[in-house]
Amino acid sequence: MTGGVAAEPRVSTRDPGVIVTALVGLLLLTAAATIDLPKAAGNFKGDEATYYVLANSLARDFDFTFERRDLIRVWEEFRGGPEGIFLKRGKVNQIRSSDRFPYLRRVKLEDPIRTRLYYAKSFIYPLCAAPFVLLFGTHGFLIFHALLLTLDLWLVYLFLRARSGPTASAIAYAVVFLFASVMPIYFVWLTPELFNVSLVLVAFFLWSYKEVARPEDKGRAWLFGPRSDYLAAVLIGVLTFSKLPHALLMAPLVLLAVSRRQWGRAIGMSLAWAIVAGGLFTTNAAISGEFNYQAGDRKTFYGRDGFPFANERETFENIGPVRGRDTVMVGDVLVNRHSLEIFRRNIGYFVFGRFCGLLPYFFPGVLSAALFVTSRRRDVWQWLNAGTILLAVVSMLIVWPFTYSGGGGPVGNRYFLSFYPLFLFLTPPLGGVGAAAVALGVGGVFTAQILLNPILASLRPGDHTKTAPLRWLPIELTLLHDLPMAFNPDRSRLRYTGSPPMLMYLPDDNAYPPEGDRFWVRGKSRTEIVLRGPVADAGGNRYVSKTISRLTVDVTNGAYPSRVTISTGADSRTLTMKTSEAAHFDLAMPSGVPYHRDENPTSYLYLVSIANTAGFVPFLEAPPSSDARFLGAQFRLLPQYADAETTIWSAPAGNR
Repeated sequence: MTGGVAAEPRVSTRDPGVIVTALVGLLLLTAAATIDLPKAAGNFKGDEATYYVLANSLARDFDFTFERRDLIRVWEEFRGGPEGIFLKRGKVNQIRSSDRFPYLRRVKLEDPIRTRLYYAKSFIYPLCAAPFVLLFGTHGFLIFHALLLTLDLWLVYLFLRARSGPTASAIAYAVVFLFASVMPIYFVWLTPELFNVSLVLVAFFLWSYKEVARPEDKGRAWLFGPRSDYLAAVLIGVLTFSKLPHALLMAPLVLLAVSRRQWGRAIGMSLAWAIVAGGLFTTNAAISGEFNYQAGDRKTFYGRDGFPFANERETFENIGPVRGRDTVMVGDVLVNRHSLEIFRRNIGYFVFGRFCGLLPYFFPGVLSAALFVTSRRRDVWQWLNAGTILLAVVSMLIVWPFTYSGGGGPVGNRYFLSFYPLFLFLTPPLGGVGAAAVALGVGGVFTAQILLNPILASLRPGDHTKTAPLRWLPIELTLLHDLPMAFNPDRSRLRYTGSPPMLMYLPDDNAYPPEGDRFWVRGKSRTEIVLRGPVADAGGNRYVSKTISRLTVDVTNGAYPSRVTISTGADSRTLTMKTSEAAHFDLAMPSGVPYHRDENPTSYLYLVSIANTAGFVPFLEAPPSSDARFLGAQFRLLPQYADAETTIWSAPAGNR
């Protein structure tokens, strides 16, 4: 219901939603207070090191700079150093006169204190977490997350109760919407993901609750007037500073006000957002000299190279390459000859992908969208919500076509996670617990194993994808170097056969690394192998991308008769093989998936599937052997190349 209903959700301690939320919150707080995350995790995941060190720096030193004491503090809790920490040199700003309007100009100068370093990430999440870290140490991060997740559950319930009426359906769907998705796994991540999700949820609750509230929900009037919209815009301003793409979230707020000719409200929200976001970026410039916290002399440090202030030899100058982000990069997708093909493939991967697809990791949201589409009543504000989701997806696929999941081998789509709450506000009135049962039944099939052990799933993010039903979904080939296997040198970038050699990637545990030009497939198993065509140096900064037109296969069966199948997607062969029998044949290859990552010419990717029905253990069959692996059949794959395209490149490719 819209208009000036002077109401706010009335609650009671007898409300089952209050009871469930309180119990869940107590459980989360108990977990937060008792989990020894440094001991359980051992080291940092993703970008955790930067946020952990910055939060401690703010809580204990009350500053934004990285110093030796910050480095020492890491070793007090973690076995290793701050792996993957992002640091940068600051700048000094001076305002000088100019002969052009506005007759003043900003000049950036090098910081005269060359040893002063800042953190090259947004400070807003560590700043909000710092009071909890000061009071509770590292447990403070999780206590902060527990409070956020409890607030999320409460707001989801309030919205659904106003939307649906029956308490049982509202409670059930609220719990399932949050906990049958990948969202709770970020409870144990010391990164802004859960913080961002919560801010989005609060902002859109403030904006949309008035659209569904009923007259009998009585309380204070502010939630139903323009002030709630202004507060929502303020939160989106904070989100924009946390991660710039969140600026898209202002679109539905402003457009709805404009569609209703509420010009003052539209201008007020825009100003509130601009002042908060601009103020935070200006504050960042006042602290470090850069409006963009990822710009300038920015480096990433790992233990293999060293950390600044560790000793006299390891300094910011002599370790790690500069990786500043002064501009928005679009991965060459807008000007690449494969733009449309990559975009088309990514749409399918984005929805159905094995490692970060919407279907497996955000199924309750997918169900809400499906219920919205089939609903009889779809309001304008909901259509604006749906459009924002679509705009966010398209933007990600255009700006980050080869790393739209967030990089670093995350669980699910880390970049899209904060847009997940928008699905909630598409949910039509629910008549019972049927929708919750479907969301739990399907979503739980994909996420239950990772949510039951979130720390292990975070440390080994690819393990849960090696069994059904996730094994039935496609591998996101365009994200090749952001998939979990890419961070295991025994299963990624393996130089294999061909001249020049192609590269081999092993996404599961059912294929063993090559021994020379041959490799074993585990007995009674099915495996998938990614082959990457090479980019040949033709001299004079010219590179030729090779496609694999055909694949020559040599297969030798193991110790027992077996049925062996190999498929390339364009051709397949099934053989009934005797003990130690050998076979030789060619298979046609499909057109490869174009892959253009970082500063490298396009290469082409191919997925090969192999299965066999028997297996043996060599040391049990032939006692002199010490090989205890369960082996099926041995393979050699030899590519036949064709030239696809020639690229003129100004520098040698770094990862061909």
